[in-house]
Amino acid sequence: MKIGLFIPCFVNAVYPSVGVASYKLLKALGLDVDYPLGQTCCGQPMANGGFEKDAAPLARRMEELFSGYDYVVGPSGSCVAFVKEHYPDILHKEAHECLCSRI
Repeated sequence: MKIGLFIPCFVNAVYPSVGVASYKLLKALGLDVDYPLGQTCCGQPMANGGFEKDAAPLARRMEELFSGYDYVVGPSGSCVAFVKEHYPDILHKEAHECLCSRI
């Protein structure tokens, strides 16, 4: 089982130690963890501000970056919930077809 570690933009910028600790915890549990480079924002700030169309390119980027992973784990309840609950509408996909089914 391959795990993709999603580190939200605010965690990366303000609390980088949380990202490092998340990686170490998952590795200590014996999981095959990878941190895909090139991660950016999941799009939550734009969508929350009423600009879902502006969140769509970020959602597509997240889909691309995490396409090869069985599961995606992130240390932010709000970002993970945003991906899980809103990506199907933003990306115009069925839930089982998108990242939301694996996060």
